[in-house]
Amino acid sequence: MKRAFVVSFVIVFVLSLWILNSGSNQPNSLKQSLLHNGIERDYVLYVPEGLPENAPLVVVAHGYTSSAEIIMAYSGMNKIADEEKFLVVYPQGTTDLRGNNFFNVGYSFHASSKVDDLDFIKTLVTNLIEEYKINSDHVFATGMSNGGDLSYFLACYASDIFTAVAPIAGTMMQTTIENCSPNKPMPIFEIHGDADDVTLFDGDMADKDGWGPYPDNQTIIDFWVKQNNLELYDAYKFSDINPNDNSSITFHKYWSKVSDNEVWFYVIENGEHDWPLLKSPFTFWESPLGWWYFSSSNMDIDTSAEIWNFFKKYSD
Repeated sequence: MKRAFVVSFVIVFVLSLWILNSGSNQPNSLKQSLLHNGIERDYVLYVPEGLPENAPLVVVAHGYTSSAEIIMAYSGMNKIADEEKFLVVYPQGTTDLRGNNFFNVGYSFHASSKVDDLDFIKTLVTNLIEEYKINSDHVFATGMSNGGDLSYFLACYASDIFTAVAPIAGTMMQTTIENCSPNKPMPIFEIHGDADDVTLFDGDMADKDGWGPYPDNQTIIDFWVKQNNLELYDAYKFSDINPNDNSSITFHKYWSKVSDNEVWFYVIENGEHDWPLLKSPFTFWESPLGWWYFSSSNMDIDTSAEIWNFFKKYSD
């Protein structure tokens, strides 16, 4: 995961204005907290108007150095929640020794951390299920970068709670994949750019970037295909509706005749470390140095809409 270059003041200023005007302070969003293992853990809850009982719940986790408010601002998940009537929660990571927000998924420089994000997320979800009468069989997780890593982490170690997960630009640390043993098959959705220079598409088993060893994307996808006992496969190109974005998408689908579980893998050719936004000239890019900027990237899909289309298969 290479370090990104420092961005100009102008771009950071424009980004700040965008976040402030993006609806991150929507009236239906509630900043709340719970005490977990002696730490006050924050989260932002989005409750669509007219949310019915027995609705689904989607956990959306931010990237390293990021925040709950930032991923809520750029993901557009609240808009999908308004249309489809599900509850959304954006958990906030804690601050590591480098002063950066993070979720503890096993990076080598977090080896001394005692933060138990796995139990925090499980406690948070259990509380929300009870308070909002959520359908406990329709609980999902997604996230960007470190939040995508957390999604895989939850698939491995919280399969008793989560129904499906959708990591974006995420990975599984080698220690995670070696110890991953979910107690049920877990549908998986992943979007990843093959030019991602943060969470490397081909992995970093030699740990050149210092995050800890992690395998290539295909190895991870193959792992989940095997976990789900999927014997069928197909691939096709998405329509390149905006050729000016200099990227295209190949969709890889794995499924079975004997179950509803599937694995969806979107490979963005020439795609970077970002969250694709349909018809947007820029997408949001997360840097592990703490700098935030827009980068020109794929404009052929709306990531949150695609995620919900996947989750909806397991919530009807």
